[in-house]
Amino acid sequence: MTSSLADLVDLTGQGYSYKFVGEGAANLVFEIIHPDGNEQMGVFQGMLLRVPKAGTQAYKHEDLQLYWETSVQPLFGLQDLVQQRLVRLGDAHVVSLLNAALDLHEAETGRRHDFKGSKVAHAEYGMLVEDMRKQHADDVVIEFKPKWLAQSPNAPPSAQRCRNCAREASRAIHNTHTHKSKSSPILCPLDFLACQDSPQALDRVVAHVVSHLSLPASSPQHTRLVSWLQTNELLARLRDAQTSNDAHGPLRASVHDPRFQLAMTLRDCTCFVRIPAQADRPVEAKFADLDMKNWEAKLGYWQATEKELIAEGYYHGHEKPRQRTNCRLEGLVTDDGEE
Repeated sequence: MTSSLADLVDLTGQGYSYKFVGEGAANLVFEIIHPDGNEQMGVFQGMLLRVPKAGTQAYKHEDLQLYWETSVQPLFGLQDLVQQRLVRLGDAHVVSLLNAALDLHEAETGRRHDFKGSKVAHAEYGMLVEDMRKQHADDVVIEFKPKWLAQSPNAPPSAQRCRNCAREASRAIHNTHTHKSKSSPILCPLDFLACQDSPQALDRVVAHVVSHLSLPASSPQHTRLVSWLQTNELLARLRDAQTSNDAHGPLRASVHDPRFQLAMTLRDCTCFVRIPAQADRPVEAKFADLDMKNWEAKLGYWQATEKELIAEGYYHGHEKPRQRTNCRLEGLVTDDGEE
């Protein structure tokens, strides 16, 4: 109930400050800092503050939280989700403090060019979101998007690419026309589950998820990551939730079908894996970015994308020029390592 929510106004005059952490198109994330350390944080300990940006058409945070609690949370255990709860933003003074922290970051570090100048909205609610950053200096935090872990129900039966790799081939063609290019094919999301049985798929997944890290293969964190990839049940549960909520695919979906909306939300989530070096601390893996999709606005786009992938031959690799992918269905990269 809203009467029991934490309120940022309660922090006024206690020496709290805010530090910019990150942002997306519709939201900003801040760290709440107490001058005497985390032990004084109370309900804010271990949480980041997520607030809406001004001038966007995104859902209100109270609507997003209700959706998360009623549609997403029942699919998983609490330990499988980055926890989140509403917080009152309070008065204009709190928003001014957040915008001051944002301005400081922009002046000192800069922001993405299309985000520059955007501010915190004067909204009633924000969210407290579990902080999945490092807890200790030698922790390793992996972040990746699992995407479509199973084939699209609308894909042709003889498809040689999964939906995600077909989409990447389409993007590569369009990028060629706009003089943009990628250095190499992306990871096929089907490898995430295949790596439990395939050493070659495992190598590709590990290379993908640590590509921006300096993580020696001899390190205990690397060993624990490999073990988690080979034994976790979390990604299989995500795949099953994706498929059980989308039996018919975008082409036969209805704007009145909330399960299809949920399936597309699940296909766009982020997985965080926090890996301690110490064997007595568990590996934590949790899903985040599970906001409700505006499927009424997006359904036409999803359907047009699916039609293009089918009609222009991307599921079969018939595009001209043919794009190389690492799709497990395509066979350009096979489990015996042959090209």
